Amino acid sequence: MSETPLYGPVFDGSPIGVAVLGADGAIIEANPAFARLLGRSPMSLRTYRLRDLTHPDDVSRDEELLAQLADGGLPYFQAQTRLVHRTGDAVWTRLSVSPVAEPGGPARFVAHIEDVTEVRRAKDLLERRALYDHLTGLANRTLLLEQLGAALELRGGDTTTVACIFLDVDHFKLVNDSLGHEAGDTLLQEIARRIRVAVRPGDLVARFGGDEFVVVLEAAASVAAAEALVTVIAAEVQAPVVVSGHEVVPTVSAGLAFAEPGVTPETLVRNADTAMHAAKRRGRARVEVFSPDLRHHALTKLSIESELRTAIREGELVVHYQPIVRLDTRETVAFEALVRWQHPNRGLLMPEEFIEVCEEANLVVPLGAFVIMETCELLAAHPEFPGRIYVNVSTRQIGSADLTRVVMHALETTGVDPSRLGLEITESGMLIATQAARTDLDGLTRLGVDLVIDDFGTGYSSLSSVLLNPVAGLKLAREFTLRLGDRSTGDRISGTVAQLTSNLDLYGVIEGIESEAQRAMAIEHGWTHGQGFLFGHGVPAERLAFSPDGHVSLTDDEHGTIPSAG
Repeated sequence: MSETPLYGPVFDGSPIGVAVLGADGAIIEANPAFARLLGRSPMSLRTYRLRDLTHPDDVSRDEELLAQLADGGLPYFQAQTRLVHRTGDAVWTRLSVSPVAEPGGPARFVAHIEDVTEVRRAKDLLERRALYDHLTGLANRTLLLEQLGAALELRGGDTTTVACIFLDVDHFKLVNDSLGHEAGDTLLQEIARRIRVAVRPGDLVARFGGDEFVVVLEAAASVAAAEALVTVIAAEVQAPVVVSGHEVVPTVSAGLAFAEPGVTPETLVRNADTAMHAAKRRGRARVEVFSPDLRHHALTKLSIESELRTAIREGELVVHYQPIVRLDTRETVAFEALVRWQHPNRGLLMPEEFIEVCEEANLVVPLGAFVIMETCELLAAHPEFPGRIYVNVSTRQIGSADLTRVVMHALETTGVDPSRLGLEITESGMLIATQAARTDLDGLTRLGVDLVIDDFGTGYSSLSSVLLNPVAGLKLAREFTLRLGDRSTGDRISGTVAQLTSNLDLYGVIEGIESEAQRAMAIEHGWTHGQGFLFGHGVPAERLAFSPDGHVSLTDDEHGTIPSAG
């Protein structure tokens, strides 16, 4: 090769790597920039062929391109090629190779090698952010649907099929609300790690959103085999974990769906999600397999949600009032406000037929405000009634929905004294640890509204942690009333809680009294107030008759009479 400017200052001083290659890719000359790129000296590079310094995955492609260049099939070529640094690290480069025209001389090529590692890393980071969840490192929804689509296209064996597992962490909101979002994130990261440990090599694990995870089984042999894997995942997840100093035992509800001919990735995931919600309804910490019946239930639920929105807007919801009585005299001393849905076609619906949908559709906030306003209007219309009316409130109404403001608005609008209104809150609602929730509970107490723990004994809290809140009373859950007279756990719990409420000077009510025997046993245990069908069902306000001295009676005897309040 004749003397050219290539070997002069331009060659040696170029900031971009330059090399002269022989026909077989041997490095004949290399400038300092190329040597620095690979952590070597220009002299040492002359002992290598370019392929010796190329990442094994890129060698075959580059050799093919060089052969086409030598045959005249290409005027030049350019490729992103990984070269290997002296340390063994891969260096991403933009490799541009073109022939050097020397009549009569051997075939030679000049290669320009530009370091694009940082550019490539930035691109990889952007792609990762687009396809992977930043918190857990799992595939995100986009990558899940993409890879699930590819798996469905390859499906077709007679012995296996594609299965989708949809997992939802049970009671995760309670962790977020009580311990904070940072603790919730820590728990999600640990659960993600445990799911990855439990699945088989090749199974895709994705975070679908929030506390939801999806596992794709590309080769599920049977329903039993897939359910067995869910059992393994659930067992792995369920080991205790310490989060923010608290031991948490996480569980998951799981839905399982199998690919059918023509199913799309979106439909398969939706079917698994539908089955997961069925597992939630049926007790949590279990797995359900998707069936067409579940799809029908989901469509019915969607219809109920739509109708419920209309019901709230059109005034189809009504409030009934169930008496709370003195157990010894059966006198009505208070009421519990209970919402009902006067459906135009299905008649009067009980809460269990729509409250779950109401909660999930975030309609419980306007529903709760409606019940509070209706209750205050009844109290305002009957100042002669000396007792309180208690309204159930959801945890969704506390804190972010500013329950204090809603209550203040109802009280000011109707002119009702706050001491005549009480709110029944679940144990978990009392333990929400956000600042907004604490402000709400403290604000309600300052107003003079009594806060009562509803369904006491069915939550996950200790009594000491509950009583850190401004609690005025508690209602023992009917699950314990059903066990009265068992001379075992039921009686011991009833007697202990009754004595506790008395010693702490708390307002106490035993729920679910349905027989005279239960009433007698409750009195024996020390309960002074009770509630249940023995004393009356919930009735609409128009059936309540208030006498000037505060006595209450029914306008007819359809459900028996309500004893008057003393």
